[in-house]
Amino acid sequence: MKFSILASLLSLSALAWAVPNPLPGGSSTVVRDPTIIYNPSSKKYFVFSTGENIQIFTSPSLTGPWTRNGSVLPNCSKINLAGNCALWAPDVSFVNGQYVLYYSVSSLGSQNSAIGVATSKTAEPGSWTDWGAVVTSTPGGVYNAIDPNLINANGLHLTFGSYWDGIFQIPLTNITTQASPPPGTHVAGNSGRAAEGGFVYKPPSSQYYFLFFSDGVTPLNGSTTRPPAGQEYKVLVGRSTSPTGPFVGQLGHALTENLNPPTGTLVLGSHDNVYAPGGQSVYHDPVSGRDVIVYHYVPNDAFGGPSYLGINYLDFSSGWPVVVS
Repeated sequence: MKFSILASLLSLSALAWAVPNPLPGGSSTVVRDPTIIYNPSSKKYFVFSTGENIQIFTSPSLTGPWTRNGSVLPNCSKINLAGNCALWAPDVSFVNGQYVLYYSVSSLGSQNSAIGVATSKTAEPGSWTDWGAVVTSTPGGVYNAIDPNLINANGLHLTFGSYWDGIFQIPLTNITTQASPPPGTHVAGNSGRAAEGGFVYKPPSSQYYFLFFSDGVTPLNGSTTRPPAGQEYKVLVGRSTSPTGPFVGQLGHALTENLNPPTGTLVLGSHDNVYAPGGQSVYHDPVSGRDVIVYHYVPNDAFGGPSYLGINYLDFSSGWPVVVS
C-alpha cells in the first residue's frame, strides 16, 4: 500500500514537472536561431532564421502552417566581411513605426565579425533596407560581434557576444549608432564559456528583466557524435530589476561568475524527442496575450540532420520563466 501511494506521488510529481512538447506546426520547418514578430496589419506572424541571407517564414498562427517566403537581404549585406552572403542569428523588433532586424556577419570560430541592421515598414520580403554595420570585432578582443539582441527599455540597448569573454551590452543612440563603444557592460559568460545568444526580455506581468542565453554545444547538420549528456545546447536564464543587469540565477550567482556548475537557471533542455534546444528568442504574443519562447532543436530520432522550429508558451508567475502548455 505504501509503495503504491509513493508510486502515485512520484507519477504525479513527474507529470507536474514534465516539459511540454513544442506547439504543433513547426516540426517540418527547418530553422536555426529563429526570431518572431507579428504584423497586425497583415495578420501574419514572421519568423526570421539563419540561412539564405536571413530566411523569412510566415504563418497566420503560432501553430502554422509556416510558409517559406523569401529572404531579408537576398543580395547579401553591404558589410565588407567574409560571411556577408551567409548571414546569422537575426533579431527582430518593432521600433518607432518600423521593423528593425539585426543580423550577424562572420564565419565559424572567427572574431572578424560584425552586427548589421536592416529596416522595413512591413517585414515582407523585398521591403528591407540594409544600413550596414553597427558593431564590429577583430581577433584578439574580449568579445565577438555576433548574436545581437535589441531591447527598448529606458533607451535602446544592444546585447551581443558568443564564447570569448562572454556576452556584453552597449547603449545605442539610435538603431544604427553606438552611444558608447563596445564591449560595454559584461552581462553573462566568461573565459571561453560556451554561452551565446543573449536575449533580454521583460514580460508585461513581471517587474524583472530576464536574460535568456544558450549554453553548451549545438549540433550542426551532419554531426555524427553528441557531447556528453548535459553538455548539449540548452536555454538558461538570469534576472535583474534593470535591463542592463547585473543578471543573477535562482541561486543568487551573477551570470558572469566562473563557477562549476555554470551559472544560470534552466528554462529548456533536452526532453522527449527534443534535443539541444537553443538559439532562442522570447516574445509577447499580442494575439493570445501570452509570452512565447521560440527556438531551434534537433529531433532525437533524426540526430545528425537539420534543426527545426520550436515554439512554447512561458509562464512567469513564479518569478521565473517556466515552459507551460
